[in-house]
Amino acid sequence: MKDFLFKVPTKLIFGENAALRMKDIFDSLSARKIFIVTGKTIEKTPSFIAMVEKLREDGFACQVFSDTVADPPVEVVDEAAKALKESGADAVLAAGGGSSIDAAKAMSMLITNEGSVRDYLFGGTKTVANKPLPLICVPTTAGSGSEVTAASVITDNQRNMKLSITHECLTPIYAVIDPIMQMGMPPLITASTGMDALTHAIEAYVSLNAEPISDAYAEKAISLIGKNIRTATFNPENREARGNMAIASVLAAAAFANAGLGAVHGIAQSMGGIAHTPHGIANSLLLPHVMEVNAAGNLERFAYIAALLGEKTEGLSVREQGQMAVKAVYNMGKDLRIPSTLREVKVTREMFPSIVEGTMGYRLLAVNPVKIREQDVYKILEKAY
Repeated sequence: MKDFLFKVPTKLIFGENAALRMKDIFDSLSARKIFIVTGKTIEKTPSFIAMVEKLREDGFACQVFSDTVADPPVEVVDEAAKALKESGADAVLAAGGGSSIDAAKAMSMLITNEGSVRDYLFGGTKTVANKPLPLICVPTTAGSGSEVTAASVITDNQRNMKLSITHECLTPIYAVIDPIMQMGMPPLITASTGMDALTHAIEAYVSLNAEPISDAYAEKAISLIGKNIRTATFNPENREARGNMAIASVLAAAAFANAGLGAVHGIAQSMGGIAHTPHGIANSLLLPHVMEVNAAGNLERFAYIAALLGEKTEGLSVREQGQMAVKAVYNMGKDLRIPSTLREVKVTREMFPSIVEGTMGYRLLAVNPVKIREQDVYKILEKAY
């Protein structure tokens, strides 16, 4: 067995209405002024309003910043960081999906590190030197897993690319996993963010950097998603399904934070910067096509994915079981009514060369189970078209 290091530094608190019981967290940080980062839609939900009211009742000064946007661009994050600095806050609370959490990570970092967030993106001129403001996350989606990772994905519109800042300092101190905060997710958001979590788990599981602990997290996440994603999508008030999806998202994120990702994320991240395709939808429609290419790299693992998703694999060859996993993932996306072709999300063939170029620069392609070539990416895009 190879040597490995496994990290999950974020402290997790799980429970229904856990977001209404955060006084001890902020007291432990000696924080009195909280800057709350969210989006316009989440800001209006009853669960968010109740959370803010409870914090104020507990004696905390709260300033709500709701100007975050999907796939936060450099300019928006830089301006938001100025608002955070002017607030004088001593802690940041991110309540939202991956975009809000990623923006909050970058904003918190910029309070103690000079320059623009662009300077710290992959390939930039600066590295994170100072510890950011303390960050606590309350995810309102079950997908990105950003609440337990050290990465912040930011859009650089100058280069039409989504890039990340990755540094241990960006890892949130606490993640409060409260299924009630996720009850208001619309069906497409529930479905696509859930498929994002499934992609995290599968890519971590077949990564060349996979190891026994990341495998355990990934396997459990795949199983939980297979059993719960349809119920959470079409019966959104089902608290058990919501809770299981929330846990699956955390498990999948911890798996990929240690084992890495692969070609699905390489293509999806490139596509997001060029065509602004929502990340979960991009992952969902690309995942089965990338699995088909990757299966030869580890047939046994792809075969077991089929079993984890609840498919009947008895009496089939390993290759047939691997093909069943691909079909199961494709059918899941169709069942969930997620767009299944690039045409549906306005990706054109004219964009392919730029998407391929961006994909080939993705650093985690190195741990994909097969070596991905440009012709492979073109083939995947054509099949997804």
